[in-house]
Amino acid sequence: MLYERFDREEICPALPKGATEISLTSYARENIGALADGARWGVLILPGGGYRLTADSEAEPVALDFLHGGVQTFVLRYSVEPDQWPQAFLEAAASLAFIRRNAAKYGIRPDRIAVCGFSAGGHLAGCLANLWADPIIGEKLGLTAEEVRPDAAILSYPVISAGEWGLRDCTQRLTGREELSTALEKLSLEKSVTAGNPPTFLWTTDTDCTVPPENTLLYACALRRQGVPLELHYYGYGPHAMATATSEAAGDPGWQDEQAATWLPLCVRWLQRETWRNKD
Repeated sequence: MLYERFDREEICPALPKGATEISLTSYARENIGALADGARWGVLILPGGGYRLTADSEAEPVALDFLHGGVQTFVLRYSVEPDQWPQAFLEAAASLAFIRRNAAKYGIRPDRIAVCGFSAGGHLAGCLANLWADPIIGEKLGLTAEEVRPDAAILSYPVISAGEWGLRDCTQRLTGREELSTALEKLSLEKSVTAGNPPTFLWTTDTDCTVPPENTLLYACALRRQGVPLELHYYGYGPHAMATATSEAAGDPGWQDEQAATWLPLCVRWLQRETWRNKD
């Protein structure tokens, strides 16, 4: 396995330095040329944690399960408080561009790179899916929109809104502001979906008491209005932060559920269908 850890300078020399030590770690199969002909998907994984931390349960266990499904994976430990917007967004954009630049090394097609986020990491993944063409990427990183655009987005019980169903404390950590400012309006992701968003896979549970499932539904409706292809899985049971919903990710049996655990293999199949749909 290609298990490598890259620091800020290696990801992108132009990346502004924040207060958080960040890293990008690869979990990739070696000697895959004969199997995949350089055509595998790569997935950038963004763990959740309310922009206070990046959760271990939504990092390596997810990466290894995707890898088992034939997907090359990369986990970004991005900036959290006291760092504020757009620090983590720039790190996610730079990391996706890094994976694209190194696609041949990992047997990935450069047009098959997805972003996958959980909870607050789902918000960050949604920011990249919505705002990949934001001028700040060129201004701060010297990268083009095409270099950072995800080819698919995978949002797991994501924070989406700063409105009625949103988590005000989470968005305040991101912006550092008390009022519902212009920045918060921009970061209510149901309001900034465009026809340029990539195909999106979403899942949540009806019993998530931390991030209301309405967040996922708001985003799904916004994608539908813009004609963006999507797949949505709404499970009847499951607490927040289930990750893979298996024992490998959660020691507490309450976070394990056989039905909810189907999301990841379903997601791998969805990526394979997107590959077929977009095949040259």
